[in-house]
Amino acid sequence: MASQSATPDPSPHTTLQKLLHDHPERTLSRLLAPRRLDPNTAYYACLVPTYDVGRKAGLGEPITPEDEQTLKPAWVKNAAPGLVTLPVFFQWEFRTGLAGDFESLARRLKAQPLPSTVGLRPVDIRTPGWGMPTLLPGAPGSLLDLGGALLTPETQPRAWPDQPRKTFQLALGAILNAPAAMAGTSGAPALLGPPLYGQWYVDRDSLPPADQPPHWFHDLNLDPRHRIAAGFGTMVIRNEQEPLMASAWDQLEQERRDRQRLKRAQLAEAVGDNLTEKHFAALDPARLLQLTGPALRTLTGTATSPTPPPTVTNNLLSGHPAVTGAFRRLTRAHGPIASHAATLDALRLPATSPASTAGQAFRPLMQFAVATKQRQAPALREWSELKVEMLRRLAPKEAVLAAVKKTMPTVENTELTTFAPSFPQPMYEPLRDYAPDLLLPGMDQVPSNTIALLKTNPELIEAYMVGLNHEMSRELLWRGFPTDQRGTYFRQFWDAGGDELLRTDAEREARFDITRITSWAADSRLGSHSARGSAVGQMVLLIRGDLLRRYPRAMVYALESVWSADGTRRELGTVERYPIFRATQASDITMLGFPLTEADVRGADNKAGGHPGWFFVLQEQPTEPRFGMDVATTYGGTPAHWRDLTWGHLAQDEAALKQIVYVPIDGLLKDAVVDQIPWGKNSAHMATITRQPPFRVAVHARTWLPARQ
Repeated sequence: MASQSATPDPSPHTTLQKLLHDHPERTLSRLLAPRRLDPNTAYYACLVPTYDVGRKAGLGEPITPEDEQTLKPAWVKNAAPGLVTLPVFFQWEFRTGLAGDFESLARRLKAQPLPSTVGLRPVDIRTPGWGMPTLLPGAPGSLLDLGGALLTPETQPRAWPDQPRKTFQLALGAILNAPAAMAGTSGAPALLGPPLYGQWYVDRDSLPPADQPPHWFHDLNLDPRHRIAAGFGTMVIRNEQEPLMASAWDQLEQERRDRQRLKRAQLAEAVGDNLTEKHFAALDPARLLQLTGPALRTLTGTATSPTPPPTVTNNLLSGHPAVTGAFRRLTRAHGPIASHAATLDALRLPATSPASTAGQAFRPLMQFAVATKQRQAPALREWSELKVEMLRRLAPKEAVLAAVKKTMPTVENTELTTFAPSFPQPMYEPLRDYAPDLLLPGMDQVPSNTIALLKTNPELIEAYMVGLNHEMSRELLWRGFPTDQRGTYFRQFWDAGGDELLRTDAEREARFDITRITSWAADSRLGSHSARGSAVGQMVLLIRGDLLRRYPRAMVYALESVWSADGTRRELGTVERYPIFRATQASDITMLGFPLTEADVRGADNKAGGHPGWFFVLQEQPTEPRFGMDVATTYGGTPAHWRDLTWGHLAQDEAALKQIVYVPIDGLLKDAVVDQIPWGKNSAHMATITRQPPFRVAVHARTWLPARQ
């Protein structure tokens, strides 16, 4: 069966026939095979003619006028078994996948909250070692909950009582401060102790008192849960040190070449500034305008703003008669006006008496009337302002920066900065590989075909990232790499890659998971340094099932809900938010992060309370039209709408369906008319009947979130 369609014409008055006649290239033909395909089966497809006249044309046999009029089939269905010779216009091989289309796989997914134990991993600190106090089994504070990079909204880690916490942290702080306390007179430590994570970023070799900043430094080093996360970061660096150092040396070589370019650019700026100051700044405004006339058209487009407003200065510089070539030639230093002006006094006539004094008494009144007549102000009166604008546009800074950007597109200025290698790869991946339970503890408790809502754990992510950067600083120093050990080499935890090109520092900054560690405020807490501006966990949609593995181009997004007119229901709105990062645990486990918080997606309890929250949507890719029928769930009958057509409508039971090889035009649906479209009338009707509109499922966030207490 074949169907033909055309892309919509912008003019509603143009008929389809005229459109196809005038623009045949805008038509689209699609061949639909009525064959029912079995799952996980290899097929060999051949495109052959349907009618005998096509068979003869393809085989080069003579065609009679009768053949063209009768349009006999190329072969007869009920003929005796035998060979049929057909031309093959095109052939290809393919293999079907596992059973289940997008809709059936999406319907298998169950939106359900996860157990509260998912996202937590117990840590026993009864016997920490290093001479620290021990606790009895079951004593308060002997067990802590280590949260993963992802938590469930229901996650409630057990509290760490004040008394055992203070005792533990006091003992741990003494151990961490011991190397600095025992340092020799040369300043070199006489004792090697546990790492003091982040010490180079705060320029300290010991922990300050408990109530003194930097507070994030305290949080990281005195909480065993955060030290565990940082320790995994150091383990990753030790295991990946060779490829990381190879990349660092390559970056250093590129940096040396870039610094040479920037130094040359700075030299060009300095020379240009000196020339401008010497040859242009000392000129009076009129002479400057006279001298720079040829460059005015070019300078007009060199303003700071990409689209400068039409100011008076811009208008003057772009087309005023005073800056045209003809006026410049007349007013040049040795031009005709200047040469005549030099002899003007010699040619002036001597003073003579007036020819008549009649009416002289009325002349003052006439002069006053003329003087007070409204006149247009001269356009070139503000010479000083014009000179300032001209000098600004003649400054070499913008021209030099534009030249530098041709080879260094990401440069914002020509200033030299302290170099530190950077590694843009998402660092959740090595954490997943080396410590899979730390990404989402309890992943084995997530059933297959599940959609669940999670949230990020900023404290663990930052602790892990500090551990990465801390250990990388030590490795760079050990390898003789030029470093001050204060660079933030790793800022990307999640995979925030996208197809769009990032052109500015602000756009690139928004992709990172943490800000530079040296910028962390002393009074800030661990977990409050997201580069995306959020100090609380962002929502993450977990999808475990075959849907995204089988349909990787499926669309997943958040859709703002709106209140119904009566305020009793949450309905689908139009505002969409797309994932800003993603992560995978296995081929069937995908996690997508959104720039939304738990409060955002939950919404208010009623219309009077405010915003209704957000839905999460899984949608079939709309740019990939598909044809076929849904997987059978019931058998027999006629669908209420053709979009609900399944293979079950073609058979009375499962056994009968297995016997169907081709779609039976004269089967159970013979003479059926649904949505004013008859079954089996022609190929266009069958294409309309079997076209699969994009399927989507929407689940409101409240399905997963616990009720407010």
